[in-house]
Amino acid sequence: MELASITLYKTLVMVILALAGVMSYKTGIVDEEINKKLSDLVLTLFTPILLFTSFQKEFTPSLLSGLGVSVVLSVLSFMVIWCICKIVVRKQNQDYAAVEHVAIMYSNCGFIGIPMAQGIFGADGVFYMTAYVALANFLLWSHGIIVMSGKMDVKSLKKVFTSPTIIAIIFGVLCFFLQIRMPAIIEEPLEMIANMNTPMAMMVAGINIAQADLKHTFKKARLYWLSFVKLIVMPMVLIGLFYFLPVDNVIKTVMILASSCPVGVTGSLFALRYGKDAVYASELFAMSTLLSIITVPFMMLFC
Repeated sequence: MELASITLYKTLVMVILALAGVMSYKTGIVDEEINKKLSDLVLTLFTPILLFTSFQKEFTPSLLSGLGVSVVLSVLSFMVIWCICKIVVRKQNQDYAAVEHVAIMYSNCGFIGIPMAQGIFGADGVFYMTAYVALANFLLWSHGIIVMSGKMDVKSLKKVFTSPTIIAIIFGVLCFFLQIRMPAIIEEPLEMIANMNTPMAMMVAGINIAQADLKHTFKKARLYWLSFVKLIVMPMVLIGLFYFLPVDNVIKTVMILASSCPVGVTGSLFALRYGKDAVYASELFAMSTLLSIITVPFMMLFC
């Protein structure tokens, strides 16, 4: 119950930050073009630095084993999620199936999961979340592209290993193993930049929601069903599966938190790029993001 209460409190904080983004868009302070640049700033600067600084820890066997367990649980999570996705979209038109598959398989673990993990568990939460985020990025730019385009895109595969997120994790892991610590004059500004990740990420999420036609979105029954699968069914299946594993509860909870996050905004960008229904993808993002205000604390209650 305490974890659920903490999560609810942190969720409400996130909501207020997102509302600041909504108001910024509605009052004309920012527009779609500015929001895209803000989104790029989060993805290419704030989040990578946050991930890197999470590895600036003293090396201990328990942290190393915890990171290994996180990798294994992340792989297991995506295997289960992939199976559920195949069942849910199997009767859909091919184009809509592609949009739905990518949307409900890849959560917003970067924009929302990392800030939540940081808010609830601190640096350790981000440390363990990196495994899920790294695997999600790798699969999104490989499997996600194949699903959306219907073919292998070699250029996109190269982006996996050159993305700031993956580079930050690789350097972070190396520094962790070699115990390379940043001097205070560098560490302090890095931490200050890392602390900007949560407010900026949530404001971007709010701006994205503000751009959606919510009245039209709330009339689509299919969106409720997909949000239910994404936000309730998938995490509950993983909770049942992880319950029997002799693993640290913090690690298991971080994995559940990552899978409980709403649909990622990248699905909309992919849909636009590959000629799929980008509006539908944005509606999935908006619906699941709004409902996650209730469902994420609910999932933490079961953890």
